[in-house]
Amino acid sequence: MDNILLEKLSDYLNNNPDLITIREINKVSKILNDDNLALNFLLKEYLEYEYDYLKILNKLNVLDYMNNSYYKNIKLNNIKYNNWEIKIDKVKPYELFVCDNFKELNDEIIPQIGYFTKPFYYPTIYKDNRLWMSITPNEINTMKKDISDSFGNVLVLGLGLGYFPYMISLKNNVYNIDVIEIDKSAIDLYNKYIKNQFDSKKINVINYDAKEYIKKLDKKYDFIYIDLWHDVSDGIELYKYFKEYEKIYKDSIFRYWIYDTIKYYL
Repeated sequence: MDNILLEKLSDYLNNNPDLITIREINKVSKILNDDNLALNFLLKEYLEYEYDYLKILNKLNVLDYMNNSYYKNIKLNNIKYNNWEIKIDKVKPYELFVCDNFKELNDEIIPQIGYFTKPFYYPTIYKDNRLWMSITPNEINTMKKDISDSFGNVLVLGLGLGYFPYMISLKNNVYNIDVIEIDKSAIDLYNKYIKNQFDSKKINVINYDAKEYIKKLDKKYDFIYIDLWHDVSDGIELYKYFKEYEKIYKDSIFRYWIYDTIKYYL
């Protein structure tokens, strides 16, 4: 995908992700008989750019995500605590969003854009009114492989809503999980509203600066998962920083959130 199209698509997703309405989809679908074809047609009109958007569009099922263990077992409402806030946000039908890492198709690197045909509600956490982390299809899909691969004693850098620690705590081959979080208010919010819903004694949350903690680990970790950034824009430099420690802790497996997408920009 060329940079011009990527910029147009990024602008759409960041500023007008719900610009295409159900009414428009229904109108075009009567002619084309397919949601994906209707979206493909409308995106060409709105972005004013000729491209086969069928390659990047993914029609998702709400039930596939509502059956996720975190969604089924952890109940969150609108909660405010100091400068942190948990909210329940909504994706409208046919609202477009990034749903996975970049993929390679016939030597072309393409983003993965998803949409639902029904409303989808999901928990988010904000810090100082800025979105810090959300449990959307993107987070679920981009963490799936690393959750599957985790084992033994695990170090997680970054707490958020505790999605990654919770999911790996369900695994029999994960024995201990140390989570490093620099913000005390985030930990207090977790302890007050989330921790008691985690049926696990494996998870230990430690109030510390992750960049300092990694400098001198006092125990061996089999698996180290790093998720300290919002997206690629602030993730690249942090990725480079922690990547250096792979040379020191050679017996540990390092994984990084959205690495496949970061790799494209690198």
